[in-house]
Amino acid sequence: MFEAEELDCVFLETNLSISKQYHMVYECIPLPKEVGDMAPIYFKKAIMESDEEWAMNKKLINLGSKDVRKSVPKGLPYFSVDFGLQGGFAHVIENQYKFPRFFGKVLKYSAPVL
Repeated sequence: MFEAEELDCVFLETNLSISKQYHMVYECIPLPKEVGDMAPIYFKKAIMESDEEWAMNKKLINLGSKDVRKSVPKGLPYFSVDFGLQGGFAHVIENQYKFPRFFGKVLKYSAPVL
């Protein structure tokens, strides 16, 4: 569907467990091809700069062909991004109260707001 429109897409998944109330959001965001090609660079940089300075878990998990549920420790909140049909990245959220809810959203075909 997106290829017919000459668009790319990213899939964002945010899984938070604030006060033992689990909440997961999965979004598909269409992008122009040129922005979609640059998206992995933007997200990698933003994930590396996000959250707490000193983390107990690995900051950036390269998903490649792995499933996010096998890559992130069970029960921990996380953010993940997949680029079309390729793999993507995941990030264990250390402090879910400080992690921005809008992380990874895109403003009208511009660079992602990270």
